[in-house]
Amino acid sequence: MKRIKTNDSRRRFLQTSAVAGFGLFAAPAILAEKSPNAKLQIGCIGVGGRGGANIAELTAETKGSEKLYAFCDVNSKTLQAQSDKYQVEHRYKDFRELFDKHGKELDAVFIGTLDHTHGIIACSAMELGLHCYCEKPLANSVWETRQMANFAAKKNLCTQTGTQVRSWRSGEAAHYYRGIEWVRSGAVGKIKEVHIWCQGTYVPAKDPTGESPIPEWLDYDLWLGPMPFRPYNEMWLSFSKYGFWHSGHGWIGGMGPHTIDLAWTALNLGTPRVIENDGPEPPHPLYNRDEQHVIFTVSGDHPITASREIQVHWYDGKTRRPKVGDDGIAADAIDAKPQAGVLFVGESGNVQVHYDYHKLLPAEQFKDFQPPQQTIPQSVGHHKQWLDAIKAGKPEQCECRFEYAHKYMEAIGIAAMMHRSAVKKVAWDAEKMTTDSESVNKLLQPEFRSGWRFPEI
Repeated sequence: MKRIKTNDSRRRFLQTSAVAGFGLFAAPAILAEKSPNAKLQIGCIGVGGRGGANIAELTAETKGSEKLYAFCDVNSKTLQAQSDKYQVEHRYKDFRELFDKHGKELDAVFIGTLDHTHGIIACSAMELGLHCYCEKPLANSVWETRQMANFAAKKNLCTQTGTQVRSWRSGEAAHYYRGIEWVRSGAVGKIKEVHIWCQGTYVPAKDPTGESPIPEWLDYDLWLGPMPFRPYNEMWLSFSKYGFWHSGHGWIGGMGPHTIDLAWTALNLGTPRVIENDGPEPPHPLYNRDEQHVIFTVSGDHPITASREIQVHWYDGKTRRPKVGDDGIAADAIDAKPQAGVLFVGESGNVQVHYDYHKLLPAEQFKDFQPPQQTIPQSVGHHKQWLDAIKAGKPEQCECRFEYAHKYMEAIGIAAMMHRSAVKKVAWDAEKMTTDSESVNKLLQPEFRSGWRFPEI
């Protein structure tokens, strides 16, 4: 991989103490020295939007049993409102200042910022020995995603990816768990292929043009974080923010992890060997245009899968979905009505799963089906699962830990970069972290502007 380059730009970062201090802290409030019943001290970075939703879920799951110790957000209005709501005393705009002043006092960090700052915040936290929960996708580049997985593994930290539906306490998680059990029990025979679709888009209604006034409540330089400077446009904070290349991967990055994760878990999949992408051309220079059909060719768990390799199909956008009928899946073997679903195609039938349903198809064939015994217990909650693992000192209790999730997260990133480069097919060497496409390889590791150090391990 190429070395990280830095670009000079406007500077707005902590001099000396915060930058030089990274890596010099002692370990945080080590849990081994605490009572098992002590409250964990948590720093939350990115406390509005998805971050705010996760904080609400975390406090609901834990019933306030842990301490929200410090909040950080580049939006001063959101920071004040959320800090006041949860009575959090320590408030910062810059995560580096938070770590510099409270790194020793924290046990764990929750990250709910936009994708382009996930990697640097998470790796900076894990460098200090802090456990991490990070919204999906893990990062906005393959290189950053791998660094996150490496930090978590080598420092033996408890980490959790924000694919909340996998282990919500409410009924939605039960559909995922029951679907996994049906697939693994052989209810439809060995699995031949998987089709995943999710209708929706982050494509903006119009292209951003010109430069917008920066709101007084936004520290835009800190919002940019390590990315090279670009003039502010109000659309950077619109719903389409997850589709712009500088801050997201489009629908496959925003929604894909929730359902792609299910296929990887049920079939115990590894890293893809080949990735194919059929999407709109030419690609847009600013954002992912969605309407993608991506095919991941990946090795599977042989007792479950019909062959040593299996194809996982992803469809997104407003119209893309599996073909049904003579040139596709039999009409009675898929329920094409839902706007999203995961279809496991077996040798003797299909399993279809999503947030609010799980079913066997064709329905008439399985009308007398007796479900296998439940083997996956009801979750304590996606956030509480992470916190319980920290207290127990058992990273393996986190179902969506970084070391597991990075395999499909990297594949998602490559698929997005293929669309960005109008590349139809690549071979992926995960060990060497390279593809056979020069244009895709150039996008696997980003450039960071000067003043921003990205920890490596």
